[in-house]
Amino acid sequence: MMCSRRVRFAGTVLLVALFLAGDAVAASRMDRYYAYPAQEDAHGVIAPWYAAQNGQWDFRVRIAAETLKRYPWTEPSRAVAAAPEFVFSGAWNIAPDGTISIPPIDDWATGDLGQRAAYVISGLVDYYRYSGDPAAIALFSVTIDTLLDHCLTGAEHPWPEFLISVPVKGKPYGKCDANGMIQLDITAEVGIALVRAYQVTGNARWWETAKHWADLFAEHCAPAADRAPWLRYANPESAPWPQETQMTGGVVFVLAFLDEVIRLGYVGGGESVVAARDAGLAYLRDVLLPDWTVNDVWGRNYWDWPNPVQAENVTEFAVRYFMEHPGVFPNWRNDARNVMSLFLNHSCVSPDSNGDTFSGAWAYPEGCGCCGRSLWYGPMEFATVYAQYGALAGSAWGREMARRQQLLATYDCRETGVVEDNIDGGAIVAGAWFKIAHPMALKHVLGTMAWMPETLGAARENHIMRTSSVVRSVVYGKGEVSYETFDAPANTVDVVRLAFEPGDVTANGEALSRRAVLDANGYTSTRLPSGDAVVSIRHDGSTRIRLAGADPQEMTDDAALAYTGEWASVSDAASFQGGYRTAATAGAEAAWTFSGNQVRVMGGAGPNGGLADVYLDDVKQLAGIDCWNPAERQQQVLYYKNGLEPGEHRIGIVARGARNPVSGGSAVYIDAIQWSGAVPDAATPETVYGSGSGPAGAQRMICGYTGRAGHVDSLGQTWLPATEVVARLGNMADSVAGTWLTTPQADVIRGTPDPELYRYGIRAAEFWVNVTVGPGVYHVRLKFAQTVQENPKEQAVTVRINGLEVVSAMDVAATAGGLAKAVDLVFNDIQPQHGVIEIRFSNPFGLRAAVQAIEIGPGPGGEGAAPVSVAADAAGPAGNLLLNPGFEYGVPELRAKEGGTSKRFAWTCEGVGPSESYVYPESVYIKHPALGLPDPRSGQEALRTHSSGNGRTRVYQDVGAQPNTPYAAAVWAKTVDLAGQGFGANPGDLVRLIVAELAADGRVLAEHSSPGIAKAAPYQRLEAGFTTSADTAGLRFVLDTAIGCTFEQGHAVFDDCMLARTGGI
Repeated sequence: MMCSRRVRFAGTVLLVALFLAGDAVAASRMDRYYAYPAQEDAHGVIAPWYAAQNGQWDFRVRIAAETLKRYPWTEPSRAVAAAPEFVFSGAWNIAPDGTISIPPIDDWATGDLGQRAAYVISGLVDYYRYSGDPAAIALFSVTIDTLLDHCLTGAEHPWPEFLISVPVKGKPYGKCDANGMIQLDITAEVGIALVRAYQVTGNARWWETAKHWADLFAEHCAPAADRAPWLRYANPESAPWPQETQMTGGVVFVLAFLDEVIRLGYVGGGESVVAARDAGLAYLRDVLLPDWTVNDVWGRNYWDWPNPVQAENVTEFAVRYFMEHPGVFPNWRNDARNVMSLFLNHSCVSPDSNGDTFSGAWAYPEGCGCCGRSLWYGPMEFATVYAQYGALAGSAWGREMARRQQLLATYDCRETGVVEDNIDGGAIVAGAWFKIAHPMALKHVLGTMAWMPETLGAARENHIMRTSSVVRSVVYGKGEVSYETFDAPANTVDVVRLAFEPGDVTANGEALSRRAVLDANGYTSTRLPSGDAVVSIRHDGSTRIRLAGADPQEMTDDAALAYTGEWASVSDAASFQGGYRTAATAGAEAAWTFSGNQVRVMGGAGPNGGLADVYLDDVKQLAGIDCWNPAERQQQVLYYKNGLEPGEHRIGIVARGARNPVSGGSAVYIDAIQWSGAVPDAATPETVYGSGSGPAGAQRMICGYTGRAGHVDSLGQTWLPATEVVARLGNMADSVAGTWLTTPQADVIRGTPDPELYRYGIRAAEFWVNVTVGPGVYHVRLKFAQTVQENPKEQAVTVRINGLEVVSAMDVAATAGGLAKAVDLVFNDIQPQHGVIEIRFSNPFGLRAAVQAIEIGPGPGGEGAAPVSVAADAAGPAGNLLLNPGFEYGVPELRAKEGGTSKRFAWTCEGVGPSESYVYPESVYIKHPALGLPDPRSGQEALRTHSSGNGRTRVYQDVGAQPNTPYAAAVWAKTVDLAGQGFGANPGDLVRLIVAELAADGRVLAEHSSPGIAKAAPYQRLEAGFTTSADTAGLRFVLDTAIGCTFEQGHAVFDDCMLARTGGI
């Protein structure tokens, strides 16, 4: 479309018209995201697709939990134990109607067992706290017991009775084979979940197992100054990649596991567990963190490949570890921000994924190489630590990044449990990998809600959002919420969102006082516009908490329900109003009619519990009830459904007379029905889901800068590394290595009191910065300094702000008044689009643009320089008209027969022979020494061409020229015979330089050729001199190669090209 817009530039108003197409469009919006049509708020920022008052996040949690609860079980005849299929296999299929089926798998497909179990257990521990549903305990119990019974090493193993976390050897559904990979960071992640589950149930075996694993980590700890105390594997010989067995950022899983074991009082003999933890901590703090921008520092964790790139799960754990250990990481605010936002830069390089902002929300893949347009589970996971950072650092940026990312990510799921993780619609990863589809979502959505309860919590409901200690039991009762935590050490603070403001809060039966600040035991209560309250409770030393008040939710005892079939009444002091009803025969129904928008079935669970179906308004629900639990629990939430249309509804619970394979009976226990028709007092987008929020202050960033503490300028302003940057370098490309200028580019920068702001940079053919902001009017200040003498076209910069071109082909040195001199451009009156200010940099000549630093701030930013555009006849040193003459900016790679072309870095390559020919950068052959080591004539790069035999290539560049003018052209060429049958062995072998004169319409007027090289020879200078004709408008500089041998036998290399008016060489 054509756009004409106003931008205030350096104090003047410019009218600019441009065609916006493709990647030039800022802050993209699509019509659909994942499973639903896109919705935006009044500011163009992502808004919920889900309109019910419980909110999109609570909906996603419920569907994840229900899918786990209704998952099919395997039978002992098919597996070594009876358990839900997800315990043994991560593969699944789900039909549009929600029917789940399990496809056959081979042994390799069992490899995600450890990561899958960690997500399942951790997510369910949190879900029990949030919902009070005992099925969470049942499911994580059977998962843990199956692992401990069938997936440990033997007593004679060097790591005895240790989890085989990646069991890719052996028989699926069988006992795990210790020849599979025993990946230590994954076992540690399971250990973290195991210890948390122990705190729920008190299962002594689980605790003894955790202590034993901690002892093994201590026993095998080998501290070193420059590497992790552990390898990645207990059995590195089992890994398919024997050269890739080092541990890097995965050490944080080990640290988190050992920390929790130590916190619960176990330190090992001679405090060996503490010593092991300290060794790992030193590696994280002293070795990894100083190299925070290196791609594999926060990688090497995914089980199914070496994963030498930044991974979202390692990054999440590392960032959380920094935040939760401020005494060890005093720079945690910057370190956490830097490392988690670096993932945006690392993961958005692939054109297969096109990670970016969408309706203001970042969406990106799991890393720089996987997995196409599945841009969903990375943001879903990272939202947890952005939210935690927002809370702990008081960061509006962190809160808004979390809110938007989790809002977009939760467009993924349908009521049936079908997950569409392709941002364009459909499934990519989630359709095959159950771990990612639901267990991961359960954990991370709950984790995000925990830190943003006022924005993401379910309205007019009661939920424990987060606790310092693990919740052992909870009763969401009538007019009160009561719960017990495992322990309550110093600074124990819990956060609860209630549908009422509590009038009575007690800890261990003692009343707590309401306080303004929780500097001692007590509570705070913040009333929300919806009528809800967010209550924070500090209860050091007390584990039993009760909050009571005028709850709008209603509750009726089992005695009032309508029954059909055989039900028995049982007296029980632990139940609501002293008793419950139970039935074990198929068809027995308990029913209740209510008026409201949400409902909960309360009851008990125990070793003899059975199955029941749930009908809501006579429609059978996908998820029913399973009353089995390893231990008796009363007044639990057996089933809940919210988001109902307000009005009258009927709920029926029908006993199936059946049980799961590990239960001792088929009894269903019904205690009460709880429901509510309460609606928010105020229900605007701002109060319901946080619309209109975001950082409004200044954001300052130095591009290419790796300083962890940030840089404080002469005005006392802090500048942080620029990380929210997208550069499409290619699949598996390293954005830092490929675009960041991390070393100072000049010792002296003139014209500024702050030279450090101009010494670094980000440089690429095209890249853009997405700055998340709140509504408002801003200025943008861009800082530049050119430090290398080159053809100005090679460093020309075009700038677009929110899609509008505001600078065209700027000559940085000319604008600044010289090399190594600072210059600032200022643009005022900038309003965000879709909650983002996008600043896009490009080089219009196909080479690289650069910027040194960026400031975005509220209001006007004053005056800046007026940009000077590159002259049409600009030349480089010695008058060289060619761009990228020594190929230092790169080589347009080619692999093609006749007709194939590649154009990049100012050069065009053509295959013009009958067989496949190749053009590659000379530097890549360091990995292929048998083909001849790299040998550039100067600098770090050159161009190599060879073929599969009888090949020919032409590499050329067009430049403008003057008529009737003398020119000279030259190139250095090297021809290579590797073993006697290489270049020169065939009669047609020839390397030469050709310069063609071009008319204004592109016709070739004349050609001028250098003498050719027909034999293998070291670098020789090929030259051609001529005077252009009266009709000449341009010149084509051509490197022409014919080569009969194969690439194993020989090749040709070109470097240091030159084309200039005579006298320029």
